[in-house]
Amino acid sequence: MFKVIVLCFFLIIGCGQQKENVTDDSKKTPAEEKSQVTQKKQPVLKINNNAYYVEDIINYAYYTLSEMNEENKNNPEVKKEIIENFIDHKLLLKKAENSGITVDDAKVKRVLDNFKSAFGKENLSTYTNKPVLDIRRLSNVIKEQLIIQKFLAEKLKNIKLEEKDLKNYYDEFVKRYKGVTLYHIYHLVADNAESAGKARQLMRQRHAFSDVVKKFSVGTLKEEGGDMGYVDISNYPAPFQQVKEMRIGSVSSVIKSDYGYHIFKLVDIKRNIRPDFKEIKSKLYSELFIKKQDELLDNLTKELRSNAKITISDNVSFVLSPKPPERSDN
Repeated sequence: MFKVIVLCFFLIIGCGQQKENVTDDSKKTPAEEKSQVTQKKQPVLKINNNAYYVEDIINYAYYTLSEMNEENKNNPEVKKEIIENFIDHKLLLKKAENSGITVDDAKVKRVLDNFKSAFGKENLSTYTNKPVLDIRRLSNVIKEQLIIQKFLAEKLKNIKLEEKDLKNYYDEFVKRYKGVTLYHIYHLVADNAESAGKARQLMRQRHAFSDVVKKFSVGTLKEEGGDMGYVDISNYPAPFQQVKEMRIGSVSSVIKSDYGYHIFKLVDIKRNIRPDFKEIKSKLYSELFIKKQDELLDNLTKELRSNAKITISDNVSFVLSPKPPERSDN
């Protein structure tokens, strides 16, 4: 929904598409413990009085980082985007907590259980060649995300869209919209060349197109005389495109296609048509709500950043831990 929570939220809703290894923090090898201590001596980011380390950012963006190749992980623009998202995440989390937003641990456990069950085994240690994330830190990240979502949901209640807002947005939409051409056509489709030929012969003899359709067509609009009304033929198969070359009131020759044998009559053309307000009102509401949503988040994060002291290290490297040695869970 919001870009700031996309990176990590894949941990919750995207896990069914990718199998990862998750281990208990208490099972770290001596080498991993040493690496962790070394990292903690060197914070890579400070927000006000809080210091953050590489492992904090890795845990936040774990799913995204685990899918990246080394070149992308070391790309300055990619690293900058991840760190900026992490900063927004922490600022929003602090704001949410200061606003009294809390999440029940039982809800966190349900989300975590859903995540683990997607892998088929609680210890999640059966897959190889994947980075490792410990279950405690994963639980913390999920809890933070749920707190932020709850906080933002409260903020969204302040977004009120009135009829005049939608109409103003519609006016902007119309200015940008490239009008379409609609063709009012009648259509006969026969399943063999002989029937199509007889139908076309009757039309030459001045028989009404709709009457001939009812006799020879196998199309779904047979009982309506083949009247398709006004249509945007750019959305139709190749045989319909020949209507663009016809004059109003004319009847086409027999056109063969994979669908059968076609004859068209062009009745009228409406050019540069734009959709009616009522026709796309629900679509406009969805688009405008998302736009207001994004504006709210952008303004909120800008405000939080303007009141925060942020220091970022020049050298940040996202290195995911290797898979630990296999162990028995029996």
